Amino acid sequence: MPNPNFPGELGSIPYETIIGGPLNAAVEANADASMTAAKFIQDVGFQEADDDWESERRPVYVTFSYKKKVVDETSGAETTKEFEMRVPLLLLVNIPYFEVSKVTVDFNVKLHSVQTYATSSKFDVDSEVKGKQGWFTGNVKWKVSASYQRQKNQSQKIERTYDQSVHVEAESVEPPTGVTRVFDVLEETITETEATSSSPSP
Repeated sequence: MPNPNFPGELGSIPYETIIGGPLNAAVEANADASMTAAKFIQDVGFQEADDDWESERRPVYVTFSYKKKVVDETSGAETTKEFEMRVPLLLLVNIPYFEVSKVTVDFNVKLHSVQTYATSSKFDVDSEVKGKQGWFTGNVKWKVSASYQRQKNQSQKIERTYDQSVHVEAESVEPPTGVTRVFDVLEETITETEATSSSPSP
């Protein structure tokens, strides 16, 4: 009986699909995550210009009103004044930057060679008696034929067991350099102005 061709069995496994499938999925997931972050920045942080002919987009600002005490430099009197602060919306929210940082593919192959045996036996006896026979004398002719046949069958099969698990780890990452530069520019546009109305300090 020939030995099982385990190398041939292993060579027929499509490892490029088994391993490449999860890796391609991770690449596509990173691309989708980047596009989601870009769309979030565009839809949440910017709005279309008022003029229809302009294609540029302008930052969305949030205005806060608050009161604080201010000391007059000349008289030294303390008054409570109302101020407004104008802050870009993108600086107040977290940008969802995530990426797949680690992909672990565990693929186990178990090959078992199983041999089966089947044996069958057949024994036939054929007898024939001719002539006459008395109690003490007679002419008797016996004819006996016998046959014995034994068959033995042997076969082999290979049992395959596949086990695969994929571990994926994703983590939050820093925004790209271009986005960081945009945040720096937006930070410089934060303004604090005094409102028109003011009230004296009690």
